[in-house]
Amino acid sequence: MALTQPVNVVPPVVLAPRARPLSVQLLGLAGQAVQMGFLVLIVIVFATPFVWMILGSLRPPAEIFAYIYPLSINTFVPVKWTFQAYLDVLGLSPEGQSAGLDFARYTFNTVFVSASVVACSLVFNTGAAYFFSRLDFPHKEVIFVFVVATMLIPWEATIVPLYLVVRMLHIENSYAALIVPWYASPFIIFAMRQFFSEIPRDLDEAAIMDGASLLQVLRHVIIPNAIPGLITMALLEFQFIWNQFFWPLVAATSKDLMVLQVAIQSQTNQTLTYWDRTFAGSVIATVPVVLLFLRLQSYYVKGVVMSGLKG
Repeated sequence: MALTQPVNVVPPVVLAPRARPLSVQLLGLAGQAVQMGFLVLIVIVFATPFVWMILGSLRPPAEIFAYIYPLSINTFVPVKWTFQAYLDVLGLSPEGQSAGLDFARYTFNTVFVSASVVACSLVFNTGAAYFFSRLDFPHKEVIFVFVVATMLIPWEATIVPLYLVVRMLHIENSYAALIVPWYASPFIIFAMRQFFSEIPRDLDEAAIMDGASLLQVLRHVIIPNAIPGLITMALLEFQFIWNQFFWPLVAATSKDLMVLQVAIQSQTNQTLTYWDRTFAGSVIATVPVVLLFLRLQSYYVKGVVMSGLKG
């Protein structure tokens, strides 16, 4: 019986990492410190107004500008804490009720109008983007250029004709007046067309060979692959409608249809500005959008990356 000779296994030689020179390490630490300092500076620049606004809504009106200079801790932190401004804007105090304030109603109006516009926008603009991206028809590019060119028209120039159309349709001073003019957006059509262009046409052809119709291709192939883009456009549209001021001021004069931005501006008249109510209303108007963006920011980043791959 043959004996097997033991094989001497040579252990691998592990090379110790070469220590970087001290000067290189110091330069790396200095670079990280500069980068961190720059990021902290950006955070301070952007966060300071929000912090001052939030804490300003929690102090009496007399305190808001009393501690601006010299700069101290009381510039931001209230000496006397109070929720009076929130009670006023929500109509829960005698002062708020006498002023006819009801920010809960205004918040509902803003949410309803923004969500309705986004829902309509996703349906109509997604269909239009699919139309321009996938279907072949005569003079498609010319029509698309015409659609995109409408983005060059300042929206202020369209206010008067838009209001005349709304009056002709007899929908002025209603929710429809706040929703209908904004459900179609050339920017959303342009951006969604870019998203759809990133999806391989082979998927469409495979689905059509399996018997799918064009609408089924849109529903089962295009939309599932464009979820980050759809959410990104929904966020941008929601923020745009949420922050609208001039059109709601013109189209809906009823107080029952007032949106947050108009309600906040109403706290300023020719002789007086209720800064505490303005800050409280601004906090109510800001927090939902910030929370929504933080919740969906991962989709927003993916959407921005996808839109930058082509076009």
